[in-house]
Amino acid sequence: MRAKVESIGILLIVLAFGLMTGRAGRAQEPGPPPQPAHLVLDEMRTVYLGNLARWDNDVPPLRWNVQMTHAARWFSWDSVENRPGGYCGHDDTLGRAPWDRGAAFGYKGFLGAENCFCGYVTPEYAIQGWMNSEGHRANLLNPGFREVGLGYYLRESDGRGYVTQDFGYDSVYPPVIIEYEAITTTSTTVNLYIHTNEGNGGFTGMSAATEMMIANDPCFTDASWEPYSAERVWALESGTGWRTVYVKTGDRLGRTTIADDTIYLGETVPLDELGLHLASSTTDTVTLYGLDGGGLPYVQFSQNWFADDTFDTFTLWWGNGEQVEDGDAIGGTAFRLRPGNGESFAWVWTTEFYKETPFVAYFRLKVSDNSSGGEVARISVKGGGTEYGPLSLRGTDFASANVYQEFPIPFTFHDNPDDVFLIFQFWRSGEADVYVDGVYIFTAPQPVESPMIWKVPGGNYRGGGIWVRYTDDAGNFSAIEEANLNPKRISVSPSSLAFLAERGASPPPARMLSILQEGCGSFTWNASGDADWLHLQPVRERVEVSVDTTGLSVGTYHATITVEAEAGVVGSPVQVPITLIVAERLNRIYLPLMD
Repeated sequence: MRAKVESIGILLIVLAFGLMTGRAGRAQEPGPPPQPAHLVLDEMRTVYLGNLARWDNDVPPLRWNVQMTHAARWFSWDSVENRPGGYCGHDDTLGRAPWDRGAAFGYKGFLGAENCFCGYVTPEYAIQGWMNSEGHRANLLNPGFREVGLGYYLRESDGRGYVTQDFGYDSVYPPVIIEYEAITTTSTTVNLYIHTNEGNGGFTGMSAATEMMIANDPCFTDASWEPYSAERVWALESGTGWRTVYVKTGDRLGRTTIADDTIYLGETVPLDELGLHLASSTTDTVTLYGLDGGGLPYVQFSQNWFADDTFDTFTLWWGNGEQVEDGDAIGGTAFRLRPGNGESFAWVWTTEFYKETPFVAYFRLKVSDNSSGGEVARISVKGGGTEYGPLSLRGTDFASANVYQEFPIPFTFHDNPDDVFLIFQFWRSGEADVYVDGVYIFTAPQPVESPMIWKVPGGNYRGGGIWVRYTDDAGNFSAIEEANLNPKRISVSPSSLAFLAERGASPPPARMLSILQEGCGSFTWNASGDADWLHLQPVRERVEVSVDTTGLSVGTYHATITVEAEAGVVGSPVQVPITLIVAERLNRIYLPLMD
C-alpha cells in the first residue's frame, strides 16, 4: 500500500473558491453502509494522533467534524467500490474535487486540503506516512485549519480499503478541544485548547475573544467570565462516563459563541457508544424558548450582526471627524463627526452578508445637543445598489443629549453583480457633534410565538450568540436580550398510577409522583386533581398521592392529576392518569418460594 501525496497549496486554495459552487448540489447516493464501530474507532484515533503530531510542532489541535467526515467516508467508499483496483487520487466518480464534496455534504466553511491513503492502514501508520511526506505533512500541520474529517473504508471480502482526511476552517466557529481530541481519559483533570477568531469578525462574525467562561453543563451554572486564554486546565465531573465541557467566548463588542467537546472518563470506552454525535456539526435551524414581548407583538433576531466604527472599512470621506474613546459605546469607542468644514460624511461597508433577505438596521447614535428642531444628521443603507433612506434626524428626535439612541431602517441586500456592496452611511449636517457607535442588524419582524424555530440566514448555525428584540407597528422596540436556547422542561414519573382497594376497608398506601425539572434555572409548579376521592400533598419535588374510598361503590374509577409549571416551561402541563379499582373483597395469594 502506498500513500497518495498531494498538497493543495495556495494556488489551488485560491482556485477552490472559484470551484466551490460548481457541483456542490450533486447527489451522492448510493453511499457507504453504516460505519462499523472498529472503523469509527480508527477514525477517532487518527484524529487524535494527528493532533498530537500538530501539538509536537506547536500547531493547535483540530476538532473532529461531522460534515467533513461524511464527505471523507463517501469518498473512501467511492474510491473502492466504484474505481478499479489501484486507484489513487482526490476526484470522485461524480467529478468532484474535495471542496465540492465538502459543500455537498453540508460543510459551510472552507475545505482547503485533503490527504489520502490508497488502502487500509492503521491510524499509527497513516499519521506516520503523512508526516513523512512533504505534501501531506504541510496539510496536516497547516495552522490555518481548525476542523478535520476522517473517512475509513474497508471491504472485508478482499481487504481493499481507503483512508481520507479532510481539513477545513469555518470563520464563525472557534472550537474547543479536550486533550487533543482523545477518546478517553482516566483523569478528571484535562487540558483544553480554545480557539479564537482573528481580525474584527466583519458584520457577521466574532472578532478575537477577550473573555471566556467554562462549565460542565450547558447552563454555565456558577461559571463566571475570565480573560481569554487559548490553553486552560479544567476539572471534569467525577465518576465514569461521557463528560462534556462547554466554553463561551466573547469579544470586545459583546458578541459570543458557545462550543463544546466530549470525552469519556473511565478505563474502557464502550465501542458501541462511539459515533459522530461526538463531533462538531452545523444546523440550519435553532429552536428558541421563552419568547415574550411583554405587549410587543413582533420579534426580531440577530446572530452577532454588528457593524462597528473600528472595522477596517469604516471611512471618513469628508468633513471633520475622528475616533474617540467613549465608555457608553459598544466596545468603548465611537466615531465623532464634528461641525466645521461643511457636512461630515462616513460609511462602513462589507461585501459578505445575506442577500435577498429582509433585515432592519438599527443605527446607534448620539448628539451633543438635542435642542435643534432642524436636521442634525442623516443615515441610509445601500444594499446591492438600492438605497434605503436617507432618514433625516432632527436634534429633537433624540430624547436626550449625549445618550445613545437607535434609529431603524429596513433594507434588503440585493444580489447585484454590478454593485456588490452593503453600505451603512452617516452624515452630520447640523451644528451638534454626532457620535456613530455602530449598526445592529436584525431580521424583519415576525409574530411572537414560543417556542419558535428560526431558520438561520445562511443555514450555518454553530453556537453563535443570538440577540432578540421585540417591536410593534408603531415603531416601538425593546432593548436587546440574549436568546434562550436551553429551555426549562418538566416531566413527571411515573406516567400513571393505579390503586386497588377493598370496599369498606382501610385505603391503600399512598404513592409518590416525582416532578423532574430540567434546563437552566428552577421554576414553580402546582398539582391538581379532578376527583373528590383523590388527595394530593406536595413534598418538595414530589407529590404524595392518596385515595379516599369512603362511600365508593364497587367499580373502577378514573381521574387525572395535572402538573402545571410557570409560563414558558416546555412540557407543561403534564397529565397523569389515575385508576382506582374498588373490589368487594381482596384475596391475598402467596407464591411458593423458589430454590
